[in-house]
Amino acid sequence: MKRIQDVLVAELHSLISVLGSKGGLMSPSVYDTAQMLRILPPAEGVWPAVDWLLSKQQSDGGWGDPAMPLHRDIPTLAAVLALREYGRRNETRVAIREGVAFVRRQAAMWSTSARMAKDDLPVGGEIVLPGLLDQLDAAGEMHIPRKPYGHLLEFGERKRKSVAKLPVIPGMPWNHCWEITGTEPNAVLVDGSGGISHSPAGTAAWVKAASSKPELEETVVRARRYLANAERACEMGIPGVTSTIYPFERYEQLFSLYALQIAGLLKDPRIEGVVAPVVKEIAGVLGSKGIAMSDYFLQDGDDTAAAVMLLHEFGYPVDLSILYRFQNDNHFVAYAGELHPSPTVTARCIHALMVMGKDVAPFQKFLLERREPDGRWTVDKWNRSWLYTTGHAVIALIGSPYEQEMREAVEAVLVSQHRDGGWSTHGAPNLTETAYAVLMLAYLERQGFNHPGIGASLDRASSWMLDNYRPFARPDTKVKCWIAKELYRVDRIDTIFELSAMLMLDQRKTKERGA
Repeated sequence: MKRIQDVLVAELHSLISVLGSKGGLMSPSVYDTAQMLRILPPAEGVWPAVDWLLSKQQSDGGWGDPAMPLHRDIPTLAAVLALREYGRRNETRVAIREGVAFVRRQAAMWSTSARMAKDDLPVGGEIVLPGLLDQLDAAGEMHIPRKPYGHLLEFGERKRKSVAKLPVIPGMPWNHCWEITGTEPNAVLVDGSGGISHSPAGTAAWVKAASSKPELEETVVRARRYLANAERACEMGIPGVTSTIYPFERYEQLFSLYALQIAGLLKDPRIEGVVAPVVKEIAGVLGSKGIAMSDYFLQDGDDTAAAVMLLHEFGYPVDLSILYRFQNDNHFVAYAGELHPSPTVTARCIHALMVMGKDVAPFQKFLLERREPDGRWTVDKWNRSWLYTTGHAVIALIGSPYEQEMREAVEAVLVSQHRDGGWSTHGAPNLTETAYAVLMLAYLERQGFNHPGIGASLDRASSWMLDNYRPFARPDTKVKCWIAKELYRVDRIDTIFELSAMLMLDQRKTKERGA
């Protein structure tokens, strides 16, 4: 029987060798699939996609992951509107009624606070959700009172005004909601991937609007090819079932290698042969403006920070001015003009600057201002797990005078560990969030941070992770932590986080036995 180290290395090797291939691998999207059924139904037939959509309805009538309640309105509304087109079956009519009732019950949650309508929001939610509510009204299905959405509507109006002033150019974040905001199908909007701002739903809407214009025929062909590629990115094999972002090859490569870096495995000789070509590829595409989630999107601070760190680690020359482009006073942003920043973007930029010996004290203070009273960082716009956000924030405080704040964060992580050794921020323990916690605690341990509970916690986590590890498992039922218009999973990234944590823990035990 193979040793567990050999199995972990074999799966890591296989995943790293295909990072970024075919634009990336992502879980299927309820929202974008529903929009495809409404806007551009698959020529091969709609019923397999309709059945898939019905199978994703939860027992409470809504769609989407219950881990983030406010992220469920968008996929639910989109599903209801799509199913209206195919309501000849009683099963579908029942699903529509239950979906509408779910949305009406959800409305009260939106009136809780201004913060909830802003910082705890799906990507583009301030634009997409009001647009879908208006479409539900127009469909005559049921009117949802707008008063509970007051803060959201105000935020959305501000966003619309700011976006209206921006240039019409391809690969821009503000066109990611073109299925809601778009009117005139301008060919300029189609980027090098063939899509509209990496949005399958937006691209489908553009294709429908452009199909009656002979002068756009060639561009429509490219856009349809893009949609076929986006379907393949979720590997479902069902026409019309698609991902929520496509492509994202650099994001997949960079965040995966960042997990290896936190685990101390980036230069492990057993995987060096597959890591080095990825690093070389990143070095070749990092430009003076940074790097984006793909070669056809706007550069962002998050991917750029990961690239800067990676290339520095491998001895490539890096001009830090590309990272400081994303500085906004005492923090960093993913994209210029953001109305609310992400703590994890600032944390990753701090980490990059730290390893290059730069002063990060002002940015660390920004992170501390976003800490909860119990020591955790709980809200981030890109990932729902407070274990992910807290882990990144604490890594960014290494070597700072904030040891007490770090200790409180560590203790918050330790006390949240389940009895069996795993972690989760919603429901039963899962490998992905356990990896987030493990990588944070082990990184601190390697940096010499002393806390009496870390060692025993990591030992328990090691046993749980190995007991629950299934080599080369399909991602169908795995946890979704990443935030877009709905929650999604980037399986290669998340699995590499898991494998990195397990391999690091196994090596840690081996060293302890040999000590």
